[in-house]
Amino acid sequence: MHTDTDPDGGFTVHVVKLVPETGEYTIMVRAEPGGLLPRHRHVDSAEIYVLKGSGAHPQTGAFVAGDYVSDSRGAVHDPLPFDCETELLMVSRGPSVFLGDNGEDLYVMDVEMLQGMMAAAMENT
Repeated sequence: MHTDTDPDGGFTVHVVKLVPETGEYTIMVRAEPGGLLPRHRHVDSAEIYVLKGSGAHPQTGAFVAGDYVSDSRGAVHDPLPFDCETELLMVSRGPSVFLGDNGEDLYVMDVEMLQGMMAAAMENT
């Protein structure tokens, strides 16, 4: 199951695998130069492999292509700006909640949201 979607913020999300029974999902994320990953919280753990590009994450430090990042359950990350095109493979054990300036929940990236993005992308093809 995969399709390309283009959410706001200079990112393209490519769904690789969804597991509705467990809430797990695997996605490829491509960030454009100038893209900004908003502040967010990992409800469950996630593993990220950097396929291309580089950057500096406020909580986990600098990364380059070939690096592996492990995010623990409950980890909160500040906004992450991208200065160059960056591609990430992310395996998430559960949702990520994107947060507003005051820490309020804005939206959730989970299997249901990704299924909706896939359906919308298919309607537009």
